[in-house]
Amino acid sequence: MMQTTELDKQSIAVPTRAQGLKRLAEFLPRAGKDYQATRNLDLGLGRHSNVSNLSPYIRHRLITEEEVLASVLNEHTEKTAFKFVQEVFWRSYWKGSLEHKGMLWSEYQHKLPWVLETLNKDHSHRRTYDKATAGETDILPFNEWVVELKTTGYLHNHARMWFASVWIFTFKLPWELGADFFLRHLLDGDPASNTLAWRWVAGLHTKDKTYLATATNIRNCSGARYTDSCDFSLGLKRLASCAKPQQENLSPSALQNTPIEWPKPMSCLTSEGENTVLLLTEEDLHTQLPTPVSAVAALTPTPRSPIERTSDGVTNFTQGAIEDALQQLGAETIIDVAPQAMGEDEIVTWAVERKVQQILHAYVPSGPTQLRLQSLAPKLAAKGIKLTAFMRDYDRLIWPHANKGFFQLGKQIPNFLAVMELGHKQGAERSLIGL
Repeated sequence: MMQTTELDKQSIAVPTRAQGLKRLAEFLPRAGKDYQATRNLDLGLGRHSNVSNLSPYIRHRLITEEEVLASVLNEHTEKTAFKFVQEVFWRSYWKGSLEHKGMLWSEYQHKLPWVLETLNKDHSHRRTYDKATAGETDILPFNEWVVELKTTGYLHNHARMWFASVWIFTFKLPWELGADFFLRHLLDGDPASNTLAWRWVAGLHTKDKTYLATATNIRNCSGARYTDSCDFSLGLKRLASCAKPQQENLSPSALQNTPIEWPKPMSCLTSEGENTVLLLTEEDLHTQLPTPVSAVAALTPTPRSPIERTSDGVTNFTQGAIEDALQQLGAETIIDVAPQAMGEDEIVTWAVERKVQQILHAYVPSGPTQLRLQSLAPKLAAKGIKLTAFMRDYDRLIWPHANKGFFQLGKQIPNFLAVMELGHKQGAERSLIGL
């Protein structure tokens, strides 16, 4: 098995907004034609300079999608940067798509223990699962992906698709457990993009459309890493030759579109004289205050899985990101900022001590943090405190178009950029229409 090197350590993300902005600035010159030409190459652990490496920062909104788009389109035209712009909107598509299926996440999570229990009853599949998660399979590139994932909390997008395909079609393991494994180890692990991308590979998100990893594609998109070895010695001869769509384990109601309960506009959420504070969660650590508040607190990181513990790397990154947001607000404002994140009961006590009447938080989409807020709300209500969500304009603009396939949303990208007043608006429609 590969050993951790100094290069590996350097590739581990630092959980601060300043580091996210630094990475964005360093990437900007390559966000146009260079990105388009090399973005599909997975050059291996610690060698991902051909892509932005911004996903952990955007996932927690240490930097926002709009900030990234504005920076890129100030440097490049929409035409030269359209592939990168498209990738930003892919993330937005996944987020909105899961919100339109309001019951999918909760049912998936509810069934995870049953899926694991079923696997445990089959000793052969359990051994396969153990070897896969330990990176001890007969497919050497797969083992390298496991090492990289556990070491850095990151995988190139192509490696994620190959990994999922091998997991589902070659190892014949449940997609649910693979998605859970990713979510526990990826710094940018997001309930929406992770869950729905795994379902897409399995032929469940877009009905009957699967993704099959092949030896040719892995070789072509891995640089020169495997040129000295044959497919047999790499284990690539073992890859499945077909990808039959997986059986759906979720109920029809979990797959149906449901209305999104849009929060009211900010002007309707606050009243003059009302003691209102802001609650940060790991889902949105953007420090621009949406409205004047008297104090700021933060919720501790949320465990990502009901069946296994979250990796130390993910927990440490998330904790560091929350602490960085609190430190920023403490340095930039004169309001009362809690020195560290708190659990639900601590937040109730903190709010009561300050005679808070309302706690505002950025809308938390489907995922484990949403479930925590659902349990926090009645505890606060018992003390006469409202827990109220507000929504970023960006999400309110994009998500309504995520109720079908990405192609439908992609056609609206020129309009989104025009509304946000980003880029060279005169050329936006001509260069981006039809993505």
